[in-house]
Amino acid sequence: MAKPLETIVELQNALARLREAERQLDGIPDWMTELDAEYQERKAEIEAQESQAEEAASERRGAEGEISEMQEKLKRYQQQINEVSTQREYGALLQEIDTAKSRISELEEVAFGAMERIDSANKALEEQREAFRDLDERYQVELQKWEKEKPVIAEQAEKLRGTVETLRERLPRGQLALFERVYERTDGQAMAAIRKVERVRGGAMWHCAACNYNVRPQVVVEIQDRGALLHCDSCKRILYVEADADSDDPAAEPGQAASSAEG
Repeated sequence: MAKPLETIVELQNALARLREAERQLDGIPDWMTELDAEYQERKAEIEAQESQAEEAASERRGAEGEISEMQEKLKRYQQQINEVSTQREYGALLQEIDTAKSRISELEEVAFGAMERIDSANKALEEQREAFRDLDERYQVELQKWEKEKPVIAEQAEKLRGTVETLRERLPRGQLALFERVYERTDGQAMAAIRKVERVRGGAMWHCAACNYNVRPQVVVEIQDRGALLHCDSCKRILYVEADADSDDPAAEPGQAASSAEG
């Protein structure tokens, strides 16, 4: 039967593979990253240009609507000229007429400027869409290819979920809880390999591969011989020795301490 530490290492690896599979299923594969970045950038440029065209069109509609309202007001003012009975009323009405004409002139300039921006935006849009067509075709081909590959990855993810549950069931409750606390705290990186580093003047030191903190050789022995669950004193990840690690006489090498993670 595998030692709990060996099972925890397997669990960490299975969770890492599952996490990667789910990341791919929720997004795009690595081989589409550059194409997707270009596609999204060009698409965003087109959408921004469309937004500018719509903004200009909205401004034009607003200006033309207000022009229509001001023209109605101007028409009423002109009809009222023959109805005024005093010079003061006549002067006030003329002022209203001049104000309406001035506002209509301003709005016509706004509408004309908006029309020019619409024409410019539509011309740019036509060029962008033409240039985008080839990229879109390539993207859709790759997207279809990815959609065909997704079921395979989804099946792998489902198998990994089963593996994860099996490994969890093998672990004593306290050790599983310990792993899950560290896993959550370290954003899925609960384990840290112990690496042997040869010193220039001879001998070796052992280091946590996650944070490079020195690991006391006796800790290496405890992990290798008993499969003890021990934390790195610095990053607090659970330490393990890789299967192919060179571990000749680690107890003979000095180093820093690591604290027990058991219990």
